[in-house]
Amino acid sequence: MSEIDIDAILRQGKSLADEVEVYVSRYEDLSLEQRQMAVSSVFEHAGQNIYIRVVKDGKIGVSATSDPTRIADCMKAAVSSANLSDAIAGWDGLSRKTEIANGPDPFDESLEISADVASEYLERMNAGAETYKEARVVTAGVTLLKGASILANSNGVWLERKFTDISLGIDAICEGSTGYDGDSAPFASRLNPEKIGEQTAFYATASRGGEMIESKKYDVVFSENVVDSLVLELFSDAVNGRNVITGKSIYANALGEMVANPKISLTDSPMAEAGDSWRRFDTEGTPTKQFDIVRDGVLTSFLYDKKTAAQAKTQTTGNALRAGNGTTTISPHCLTISAPTEDVLSRPCLFVKEVIGAHTANPLTGEFSVEVANAFLAEGGKLLRPVKKAMLAGNVFDILKGDITISETAKAFSGALVPQMRIPDLQVI
Repeated sequence: MSEIDIDAILRQGKSLADEVEVYVSRYEDLSLEQRQMAVSSVFEHAGQNIYIRVVKDGKIGVSATSDPTRIADCMKAAVSSANLSDAIAGWDGLSRKTEIANGPDPFDESLEISADVASEYLERMNAGAETYKEARVVTAGVTLLKGASILANSNGVWLERKFTDISLGIDAICEGSTGYDGDSAPFASRLNPEKIGEQTAFYATASRGGEMIESKKYDVVFSENVVDSLVLELFSDAVNGRNVITGKSIYANALGEMVANPKISLTDSPMAEAGDSWRRFDTEGTPTKQFDIVRDGVLTSFLYDKKTAAQAKTQTTGNALRAGNGTTTISPHCLTISAPTEDVLSRPCLFVKEVIGAHTANPLTGEFSVEVANAFLAEGGKLLRPVKKAMLAGNVFDILKGDITISETAKAFSGALVPQMRIPDLQVI
């Protein structure tokens, strides 16, 4: 790949605007897909993305390119974008050079991006699925990624970060019942491909012959997948500073108010050891920090980047990430939840491994109606009987106000450390 003269970009930007920022991300990845126990496709990429952001008269413009020969055009597009934008009242400038805490990056030096490594992961998942021979693996996939980024701006910021990611997924079928499992991590040592395959085949096999259950309220246990895709997804949207400013958050006027059970706290912990995307600084160059979003049930903070912080007349919380077009998005780096813990499957409940339709939940009200998949009546820590065709209805923000309990263990997702969650009296249809 062509070398990029970042200093030259900064000089050019300063001649055209008040401030300029360059974010360069380089990567190589490989994806291997399997269908019906045979490799069906291999995709390998190596590339770089160049994002330029300029500020002129308090107006922000952004442009991006993957072609180093078009940097000049990208700069012109960013300046034109700024000219067409509205000035940000209270804008106090791009990040300034400051001390960044020492710490590791989520980078596995030993990771080799090769078809042989990916094939080995596939073989290990398939071997795990063999534990339940009645199940048949339908598809499986492996993606290996290694990359690095540089963030520099005209205020003297120059920050570098390295990252790796290994993503695994597999699904299986048994007499019409399906199962799926997957995991991702920056380090090979954190993954257990055999267990992923075994769990997939187990759920496909165990879900056969599901029984109909009575429509009523049950104690329901959400798997980590459901907590992440439903509960924490809507909560993160509600504390996103952009949604707060535009009135698209139920919490818009609730800062300092009780929004959850007093036994619950939700914290952003960017360098949590068990997390999978450690960040010492965000993609604007702001140092990250651990802070409570909800403390003992009280809403104590929203999440901001520099633009939304200026609009809200406050300070950035260091929660800027970079979208594909170069604009910043706002998200927790590693959301963790503190609540009373227990063996969530010890008492009678309905355990739900997956839900269908989490994306249809209302982000403003928190209301949801979703179909369960791989659901079981459970007790004594065991999944006893599979459940056929049921719907869950409720409100995510009401769930956080209730007497929930969580498992002591948690699974790392991108942006969160997620436990299982036991929810009393949830409507099942």
